Amino acid sequence: MESLYIIDGSNLLFRAYHALPFMKTTNGVPSGAVFGFLHMLLRLEEQNPSHWAVVFDAGGKSVRTELYEHYKAHRPSCPEDLVPQFDMASRLASMMGMKVLYGIEGEADDVIATLSKQAQKEGMRVVIVSSDKDLMQLCSEKIVLLDTMKNEGQGIFYGPKEVEEKFGVPPEQLGDVLALMGDASDNIPGVPGIGQKTATQLIQTFGSIDVLLERLDEIQVRGAEKVKHALREHRSQLSLSQQLVKLQDELTLDIRMSDLIRHEGKKEELKKFLSELEFKRVLLRLFPKEGEIKEEANQKNETIHADSSSLQKSHLKTEDTPTLLIEEVQVLTSKEQVAAWINELGAWSEILLGISVQASGFQQESFSRSSKPCGMALYAKHPSRKIAPIYLPLGHLYLGAPLSFTNEDLIPLLQPILADARCQKFVQGVKETHLFLATLGMSIAGVCSDPSLCSYLHDAGQKHDLFSLVSRYLRIEGEIPKTKEEWCKSQKRPVPLESVDVLQVAQTAGFEAQVTLCLGMLLKERLPKDSQDLLEKMEIPLGHLLAKMEQHGILLDTKVLERLSIEVGAQLRTIESDVAKEVGYDVNLNSPKQLQELLFEKLQLQGFKKTKTGLSTDAEALEMLAEQHPIAKKILTHRTLAKLKNTYLDLFPKWVDPKTSRLHTSYHQVVAATGRLSSTEPNLQNIPIRTSLGMQIRRAFVAAPSMALISADYSQIELRVLAHLSQDPLLLSSFLNNEDIHERTAIEMFGPIEGAKSDMRRVAKMINYGIVYGLTDFGLGARLSIPRNVAKEYIKEYFSRYQGVATFMTTLVEKAKKEGGARTILGRFRPIAELSSGNYQVRAYGERVAKNTPIQGTAADILKLAMIQVQKTLEDHKGLGANMLLTVHDELVLEAPLKHQQEVMDLVKTRMEKACILSVPLSVDIHDGHSWADCKS
Repeated sequence: MESLYIIDGSNLLFRAYHALPFMKTTNGVPSGAVFGFLHMLLRLEEQNPSHWAVVFDAGGKSVRTELYEHYKAHRPSCPEDLVPQFDMASRLASMMGMKVLYGIEGEADDVIATLSKQAQKEGMRVVIVSSDKDLMQLCSEKIVLLDTMKNEGQGIFYGPKEVEEKFGVPPEQLGDVLALMGDASDNIPGVPGIGQKTATQLIQTFGSIDVLLERLDEIQVRGAEKVKHALREHRSQLSLSQQLVKLQDELTLDIRMSDLIRHEGKKEELKKFLSELEFKRVLLRLFPKEGEIKEEANQKNETIHADSSSLQKSHLKTEDTPTLLIEEVQVLTSKEQVAAWINELGAWSEILLGISVQASGFQQESFSRSSKPCGMALYAKHPSRKIAPIYLPLGHLYLGAPLSFTNEDLIPLLQPILADARCQKFVQGVKETHLFLATLGMSIAGVCSDPSLCSYLHDAGQKHDLFSLVSRYLRIEGEIPKTKEEWCKSQKRPVPLESVDVLQVAQTAGFEAQVTLCLGMLLKERLPKDSQDLLEKMEIPLGHLLAKMEQHGILLDTKVLERLSIEVGAQLRTIESDVAKEVGYDVNLNSPKQLQELLFEKLQLQGFKKTKTGLSTDAEALEMLAEQHPIAKKILTHRTLAKLKNTYLDLFPKWVDPKTSRLHTSYHQVVAATGRLSSTEPNLQNIPIRTSLGMQIRRAFVAAPSMALISADYSQIELRVLAHLSQDPLLLSSFLNNEDIHERTAIEMFGPIEGAKSDMRRVAKMINYGIVYGLTDFGLGARLSIPRNVAKEYIKEYFSRYQGVATFMTTLVEKAKKEGGARTILGRFRPIAELSSGNYQVRAYGERVAKNTPIQGTAADILKLAMIQVQKTLEDHKGLGANMLLTVHDELVLEAPLKHQQEVMDLVKTRMEKACILSVPLSVDIHDGHSWADCKS
C-alpha cells in the first residue's frame, strides 16, 4: 500500500530547537534546530514512504484569529535565533525531494487534515508526523500519528486505540473533550473549572457536547452543580472553543497526490547547503565519496543526541575549553554533618561557593515564589584543597526518604556564610535563588556571577539554561547525570521531583552546583568590560530587587474585576440581542462564517479583503465596514469586550494569592532579546490603557489601607534616546526647549496645522515612534489607513526634515554589519546573525533590529538603572515605608504611606530623571492615588 507521510514542520522544528543545545556556524548563523530537523527527516526517510510533504505555519492572521482575536495570544514570541531557521528548514526539505506547503488561512493543522482526507479517499495509508494532540482527532484505521521523539527516539504511533488509551475517548470524540477543557498554550478558553478528567467523563457519558447541553440536569460528576453552572454560564464560550479546535479538512489545495511522490531531490544544492551549515558528518554519511573529513571537525560542529549524555560531544568545544572533573556528591542528613562541612571550609574569604536550588513538583525551569523547596546543593572551591559538594534534602516525600532539614536546623548553620559578602557566590538565577532562600528564612549576599545572566549579556538570543551552557562551554570528565526532567520521567509514569530517590536528585544538583561555579567564573571572564559592569552593577542587583517585588506583590480588588466581568458579560449579551433583533435571527458573533453571511449576503456590504474562506471579518475589516453600517461597529465592540473579559477580567483573580490578597507576577531577566524585562503568571505588560475599560481594569490594582500607589512613568524615553544618539538638531531643540515633540514634527512636515492639529499630530506621533521601530511605508499605511504611496511620502518628508536621524539610521546598519551586532549606550551588545542572511526578509528583519536595539535597548537599560537607584534610595530612607511593586514598560509602580507619599514622589522622580545623563533631559510623569487608574487620571 502506498503511504503518505505528512510532516508538521513547525512542530518538529520547535521540538528540535528546544531539545538540542545551541548551535551556530563559524559565521554566526544559528543552525541547531535545522540540524535536529534534518536528522528527523533522515530517520523518516528510512521508513521508505512513497509520498511525503512538510507543512509549515505561515504566521500572521488565520481563520481562527478572525474567529477569536486572542487565539494563541499568550504564546511567547518565536526565539530570534529560531526565526531564520524556518526558511532554512523549508529549503532543506525541498532539496531533499519533499513538497513544502504552508498553512495560510487554515493553519498547518488544517492543511494536514485536508491532505489526510484526500489521501485516505485514494486508499493510501497516512502517517502524520507531529506531537500535536489536536491532530489526534484525525486518527483512524488508515491514519496514524507518529511522535518521533518518544520512546528514546524510536517514536510512538498513535491510532484509534492509543488515542482512546491516552484521552479516554476515541478520536471522533476528542474534539469535544479538547473544547471542554480548553488549551492554555493556544489560548482556547474552554469551560472554567473543567479539566481533562471531567471533560472525558462528560463525553464518555453523553457522547457529545450537543447531547451534554441538552441533558445538563443529568450530570453526576464530582462537583456537578459547579459544572452545570459553568456550562450554562459559558455556553457561547464553549461554542467558540468547539470551532477553534475543529480541524478544517476541506480546504481548497491545488495539490494532487502525484505532486507528493518522493524523489531524489536536488543533490548538488543539498550538498552545498549542508556544507554551508558545516554539517560535516551528515555530508560524509550522505555523500561518502566527497573526500575525507577529519573526525575532530565532526565533533567540533555537531551534536547528535538531545539527552544529557550528548553534552560531552558539544559542537562548540575547542582546545581552550576547560575540562571539569565531576566530583562525587555527599548527601548530608544531620546538623552535625553540615556543621562539620562548614568547619572544613576554613576562612570564608578564601573559598568560592557554587549553589544549586531544586524546586518540588514536575520539574520547573526555575524556582518561583509559589514553589516549594526540594533540596539544595553547595560546592565550595578552595585554592589549595578539594572539598566535596554536598546535597541537603529539604522536601523529599516517598517511603524511606531521609528526614528533611527544617528552617530551624539550617538558619544558624548556613545563614552566616550566605550573608557574608566576603564569600563569593555563584548561582544560576539570582532572583530564583533569593526566592528559594527566602522560603527557608534566609538571605544571600556576595553573589558575583550568574551563568544565565553572563550568557544573556553575551548573546541574548541563545539558550541560557544550565545544561545548554555546559554543552557550549565545558568538557566534562566523568558521567554526566540525568537532568531533573529526565529523572521525573524515568519511572513507569512521570513523578514529581520530591518523589525521585534523593541519591539521584543529589547527583544532578551537585553537578549543577559545580558547573554553576565553573561557568560563572569562565563566562564572566570572557565578557568584555562593559558587559561585566552591566552584570555587576545592573543585572545581579536587579535580580535581588525583582525577588523582593515578587514577594511583596500588589493588592488586587477582585470585586472590581468580578463586577466588571458581570457588566461586560451583560454588555456582550445586549449586543448579541440587539444584533439578533436588527437582523431577525440569532447570530453567533464569534463565527466568521455567520458574520460573512450577515454582512456580505444579507446586508450586502462591500468587503475589502478576501481570505480562503471568503471576505474577511477581522478587526481591520470591521473598522472599515463600520463606515457602511452601524452593525459592524457593534460586532467590533463585542469582539473587543470579549477579549478584555477573557484575558483580564476572568483571568487576573485566579492569580491572586488567597493568603495575601495580592497578585504576585513573575519577572524574567533573560527572555526578551531587547534587554527589557518580561512578566508571566500573569503577564502585566499588555494591559490596555487607552480604552475606558482598560482604565477600569487598572482600578482593581489598589493600595493597602493608609497607603497610596505611586506611578512614575518615563516620558517619551525612546525618542529622547534617539535625540541623544542621532544628535539631530531638531530633536535636540524640541526636547531642550520642552516642546511638544509630536506637534513640532507635524509642523516640520505639514506646516501650520491649526485647522487639523489633532489629525496631523497623530500622524506625526505614529511616524516618530515608527522610526524607532523600523516601521515601513506598508506598516505606516496600514496603521493610518492611508495608501502606501502616501505613507512612503510621509516617511520621505520626515527624513528630509530630520536628516540627522536619517544619517544615524544608515550608520547603525552599516556599523552592525561590520561588528556583527548592535550596542546600547551602556554597552549591552546584541549579536544579529540575520544581517548576513542570503534571504531578503530575514536580512531586512536584522536591519530593523540593528536600528531598534541601540534605542529600545538603551531605554530598557535606563529603566533598570532607575529601578536599582530608586530601590537604594528607598533603603536609605527606610522610615518612609515605601516599596516598589511593579514595572511595566517604562513605568514603575510603588506603594507608600499616605503621610510620606509626597516625599517618596519627590525622591523617585529625582532618582529616575538622574539615572542616566543624556544630551537631553529625561522626564518622568509621576502621580499618586488609591488605585493604579487614579495615578493615570
